[in-house]
Amino acid sequence: MDLYDQPHYRTTKNFAILIGRWPYQSPFQSVIILVVIWTAFILQAIPQTIAIIKHYDNRAILLECLPAYAMDIVMAIKYINLIYNAETLMREDWELLKNEEEKRILQYHTDIGRLLASVYAGFAFTTTGMFVMEPVLPRIINKIIKSNETVPLKFALPLEYIFFEKEDHYWPMLTITNIFAVNMIVVIISCDVIFITCIQHVCGIFAVIGFRIERSPTGGARLKDKYGVSVKSNLQDPTYKHLVSCIRIHKRAFYLADILEETFTQSFGVVVALNLPLMSITGLQLITQSNTVEQTIKFALFAAAQMMHLFFDCFLSQNLTDMSIEIQQCISNVKWYKSSKESQKILLLMLMRSQVPCKVTAAKIMELSIENFG
Repeated sequence: MDLYDQPHYRTTKNFAILIGRWPYQSPFQSVIILVVIWTAFILQAIPQTIAIIKHYDNRAILLECLPAYAMDIVMAIKYINLIYNAETLMREDWELLKNEEEKRILQYHTDIGRLLASVYAGFAFTTTGMFVMEPVLPRIINKIIKSNETVPLKFALPLEYIFFEKEDHYWPMLTITNIFAVNMIVVIISCDVIFITCIQHVCGIFAVIGFRIERSPTGGARLKDKYGVSVKSNLQDPTYKHLVSCIRIHKRAFYLADILEETFTQSFGVVVALNLPLMSITGLQLITQSNTVEQTIKFALFAAAQMMHLFFDCFLSQNLTDMSIEIQQCISNVKWYKSSKESQKILLLMLMRSQVPCKVTAAKIMELSIENFG
């Protein structure tokens, strides 16, 4: 079975294919998906912009327009910044593992990533479902209770179409606008699922490094040949050879962490910059515009989704930082005093490198961590 058809990568693969970012897709298929996504994005952004211009003096409509417009910006930035070669790099990392124990460690962390991605995607899709259903729920309720109350024609987002009358084409327009909204959310979720998988993969690599370091063979400095002469060649020192493999994969882990930082830092900068005003606007809507139960649930879920989005980013970044720092403790647990001088130098190099932890930042300004989230 191919690596990416296994359960711990299948979810990520499906989301990557969905948005045309799977490296093994045909170029034609990727281009078609890209065109569809950006076309839907533009067709949604234009009526949103018209609505903002037309109702700039209506506070209620303007407050409803701005969060949706901000989500469009987040979607565009995330999609543009999405890494292309992360999945290819993962395959190479699995080939670096020496035994089944190391494979189980990496698989454990990828399984955690799959669980986190599933929880995140499930909550996001539930929120999206409530969001797009809010305009039609009153109609469904009226049908059930057989009420004659008039329900206003509205969309999930404030939109204004120039060439179509809402009264004449409401249901087709509602369906199309909901599809556009779902398109935006699917892209955001897919980008985040890929990020979750990538960062958990790097955490798994650090866990493998710690496991390998703690099981370093000792006593290399006392090795002797058949004539009783001390071995001087590093190639005949099992501790040295083992630690060379450790420092290679250690360097690899930091390389992958740097790729993550460079790829996602700008999009996280936009997310963090928009999060505070979005939360404030959503809170104001929850207080002043929650005239029905449907609206209250809609605004509350939207606020919860924003908090959960930022929390996941901070939590995963904190986990990466902690895993990179833990290498110092693993090195301390090694009986380094029984190793050769050359082996001790390798341990010292890894120890010094581990003193600068891996971080994911927002535009290289703010570190994403649990402390900063609070």
